[in-house]
This record gives sequence, structure tokens and C-alpha cells, in this order.
Amino acid sequence: MTTHRAIIVLAAVLAPAGQDEPPAWSEAASPPRDVTADTRKDKEALAALQKPGKVLFENDFEHGAESLSKFFEIRGRADGRVSLDGTPHRGETSLRCVAPDREGDSSGSGASAWLGDAGHDRIYFRRYIRFAEDYDQGNLNHTGGGLAGVAGTGKWDGMGKAGVRPRGDDRFTCGFEPWRDWGREDSPGYMFLYAYWVDMKKGRDGNWWGIMLEPPKEQRRVPKRGEWVCLEQMIQVNDVGKSNGELAAWIDGELYMHLDGIRWRTDELVRVKRFDVGIYIHAAKQKNVVWYDDVVVSTGYVGPVEPSAAAVK
Repeated sequence: MTTHRAIIVLAAVLAPAGQDEPPAWSEAASPPRDVTADTRKDKEALAALQKPGKVLFENDFEHGAESLSKFFEIRGRADGRVSLDGTPHRGETSLRCVAPDREGDSSGSGASAWLGDAGHDRIYFRRYIRFAEDYDQGNLNHTGGGLAGVAGTGKWDGMGKAGVRPRGDDRFTCGFEPWRDWGREDSPGYMFLYAYWVDMKKGRDGNWWGIMLEPPKEQRRVPKRGEWVCLEQMIQVNDVGKSNGELAAWIDGELYMHLDGIRWRTDELVRVKRFDVGIYIHAAKQKNVVWYDDVVVSTGYVGPVEPSAAAVK
């Protein structure tokens, strides 16, 4: 497969506005390659990328406490920031996550699930998300869910590492989330992939903030607040010693991004083992709410499902 173009890679989300040129990539590797256009045009390549697999986890949030018990950690359950709510995509219930107003301090809630100590080399993560009609994160948030690779068997391994570059033998992460581009975009902003991996570049402040991987401007998608949207992402780890890992994302069943040439890891023990859903606002100046429903994790492509008649439009 030939490379269509180099993916646009911006500076980390936390970089000051007005500084548009990202620093150079490390000598260890080139930026990931954007092969989205090639994959869309190649029916066989697209079919291979979207081949179904074995379902490892599913949750429609229709079973009360049993639904919540599928997560090993729920951040905000005790005080009601995470709850089951009658705002479904299908059925009667979804997962409601709240980031309360903190007068400009950080705020959030969410849940994490474990995919087994052995982990997986290729994982697809499909979820439906609905942003409240008044959702407005200001500038910075991490909302939409994501995947994590870790080397060990500790379910919390690799958490709390913002600003720290992975070594390659320890972890990697990638979220699929919206970005307002310092207020240039309407809330919640356009979707992009936010990743930490061994060959990421250093931020201007000397830290290794996550890297924004995004499509060309004319192809950006902004979810409509108050409506359900289907997000799915895939990570394929690389063979150790090679930069042949992949990353892909879909919105409402349409391929949004497909990247290759990624060196996610330097050790075979680092595999995809965890996923998260939730909401995190860096400077919460109002209450923000999102809902999740019909969460599926699989070894192959999942794709959208039809909403129930009772679903909120």
C-alpha cells in the first residue's frame, strides 16, 4: 500500500496557542503514515480492516449493578458522577458520566475495564457517545474513551503518566476525542486521536504531552451535541523491532482515519489490555455530561447498530 500523504500531526494539546510549528520527530522513527485515502479506495484492504472478530467485552447497561460490575474501576460512582440513566441509544439505560463545575479546576468521571492479563495484539473498541446539548469543555478535555497497552498484569499500570513518554517496554495509550482548537470550533469540537507511544515528540515545555493525530481539515467531523454518535477505534501492535503497527478510527461506520508505520512497543509483553470511557475537563467552569451505550470490544471490526425506537435523537 502506498502512502497518500503524511498525516497532520500538531503539537500537544497543552501547548500555548499561537505556536503552530511542531518540534521535529525523534531520530528513532518517522511520523505515522496516513493511509486513509488508500484504504478507502482499496476494497480488499478496507474489507480486511473491517473484518469481524471475536467479541471480548460488551455492555448495553441494561442490567443494573451487573453492568457496572464489568468495570474494575468507576471514578465517581459514590457521589453520583457516574450512574445508569434513562437516556439510551438502545434499550432503556445508558451510562451517564458527569464533570461537575469546579470553578476552573479539573473535573471528571469515568470507568475502566480490563481485557485480561495476556492482552491482545489487535483490538477494536466500539462505543456510542452522546454529548449533552449544552456540552462545552472550554478548550481542553479528554472525553470519548480510549485503549491502553501495558506490559504487566496490574490493572492500574501506566495510569497517571501524563507528560511522560512511554519507554516502549511499559505502555502506550490512545484516546478518540474532540478538540475545539482554542475556541475556533463549536463544542464539542472535531474528533482526533490522542496518543502516547515510544516514538512521540517532545513538547515545547520539555514534557512529552500526548500527540494529536488528525485528518485533513476538510475531512474533520464534529459530533452534534444531543445526538448519539458511533465511535470505533482499532490498534494493531507492531512486531518488536519493526515500525509496522497500525491505528484506525471510524465515525458512524465510516472510516475516519487509518495510520500505519507506528512502533507502539519494544517488548512483546506490551499488549492492549485496558479500555476506558468517561469525561475529563481540564478547567471545568460549568457542569458537563456525556452518555455512553452499546460498548463492544472485539478482535475484529464491530460497526454501528440501529438505535431503538425509544432512543433520544
